[in-house]
Amino acid sequence: MNKLVKDLIWAFSVAMILRFAFGFILGSQYPFVAVMSPSMTHDDVATNNHYIWMAKHGFTTQDIQDLPFHNGFNKGDALILAGAKDVSIGDVVLYINPNLEYPIIHRVVNITEEGYITKGDRNAAPDPWVIKPTWLKGKALFLIPALGWIRVLPTELLYRISNTYPL
Repeated sequence: MNKLVKDLIWAFSVAMILRFAFGFILGSQYPFVAVMSPSMTHDDVATNNHYIWMAKHGFTTQDIQDLPFHNGFNKGDALILAGAKDVSIGDVVLYINPNLEYPIIHRVVNITEEGYITKGDRNAAPDPWVIKPTWLKGKALFLIPALGWIRVLPTELLYRISNTYPL
């Protein structure tokens, strides 16, 4: 048991050092995130919601193909994020609405004077608020399929046990 505790402390310490180092290099407070919901999954629902919504709002098929993560990503995937500088329409960003208790990672579908309009690719409509620039925590650079399940499974288990699932 003593060795297990030492190994867990060592693993946690290494993880924190890597998070700090990558965060510093990438300019992001959140350099690694696990995708906790299916809002960016491309399936039959996304076909009806994402592609049709994008076409109705002026995006051509080629525009959609040129988007970062144009095929979306799945719950349980992991993303590597850089600082949220030079955010453009189509970028996938992580933001935290101060009225909510959890981060959201969605695609920027419009930019206004007030901020950013975002939408999960699988969702039927954009998020119901304008994202203030100060809410942005990062911009997605890379996807690592399924690696996020390391975080998703224990988190969901704790939420279900405590009956406090935030979504």
